Amino acid sequence: MSSEARLKKLSELIMKKGSLSVQDLADEFQVSDMTIRRDLKKLEQSGLFQRYHGGIRYVREELPVQRESQSMEEKKRIAEFCLTLISSNDSIFLDSGTTAHCLAVALAESSLQNVTVITNSLTTAYALRYARNVSLYMAGGEFRINSQAFLGSKSRMFLEGLYVNKAFVGTSGVIESGFSTFSFSDAETKQLMIQSSELSCIMADSSKFGKRSMNLFATIDSVDMVVADNGLSDYWAKIFKDKGVDLRLV
Repeated sequence: MSSEARLKKLSELIMKKGSLSVQDLADEFQVSDMTIRRDLKKLEQSGLFQRYHGGIRYVREELPVQRESQSMEEKKRIAEFCLTLISSNDSIFLDSGTTAHCLAVALAESSLQNVTVITNSLTTAYALRYARNVSLYMAGGEFRINSQAFLGSKSRMFLEGLYVNKAFVGTSGVIESGFSTFSFSDAETKQLMIQSSELSCIMADSSKFGKRSMNLFATIDSVDMVVADNGLSDYWAKIFKDKGVDLRLV
């Protein structure tokens, strides 16, 4: 089993069990304690896991209500700008991030007409439930309580057959090598949305820059546009310029 495959299996097992010892994991994967300790150190960097003496525990990702309270004004400004990128009769992807939810709220109140929205987010779908200017489609699958999103193979199967005008995708972290998120399933969903759109747009407030979650879902130069708040440093602005990515600060 490759190191990457083992990390994926490790994270899934720890999430399921809650906590496990180094010895249990070494026995399960038939590798040395030292190998497991190296793997656990990598998993801890995602923010979803916490090592303790002799083992590791799942600390869970933030609930949507917790994430919504962080950088909310910046997220609303980003969402309001992204609304100007949408035209009547467009088809768009919205992921399960809080900025995508802000964009859904703005879209529901806008004068745009006949916009088709495909999302895997329950909270985003709820924001659009009465929007007469929107045709709403849900990418169903396994429901994850923490993220209030549908993920997994069924959700991917739904998305794989689609191609839309624009994809609006959030991120948990931005580093020089790309954009990342907490879970493998979420990374796969975001990647599909980016690949299946004419214009892919990453929405990221400045607090996300310089942070990395465990799962990279896109490189810097694989997206068309990044929309961030005006607190972003010149260092990051130069990186996007050098990569030929359209950066909009709001």
